[in-house]
Amino acid sequence: MLIMLLASCHKKAVPVITERKAGAPKKFESIYPPKETVLPDTAAGKQLFTDRCGRCHGLPETNQFTAEKWDNILPVMIPRARMNNEEALHVRAYVLANTKN
Repeated sequence: MLIMLLASCHKKAVPVITERKAGAPKKFESIYPPKETVLPDTAAGKQLFTDRCGRCHGLPETNQFTAEKWDNILPVMIPRARMNNEEALHVRAYVLANTKN
């Protein structure tokens, strides 16, 4: 029993990666329409944020995160909420207008 205990506590060998075989990560296409085509509407963004984001989970306060953090969250969550590009632009405008500095 003691031998098994000692064997299980022995450090395991960890492989060392010397080179990367995969290519560079893909760049995501923008989920927002070109700025010239649609003007952001924060009122519409607030309504969409409340309706679409709130149906799956509790809504975070928009000032809970920085603009940088929101720009990482929104590209993941907007497709899950099944928003189109125009709706995504409005939600982003609302969130960033009320974000933490």
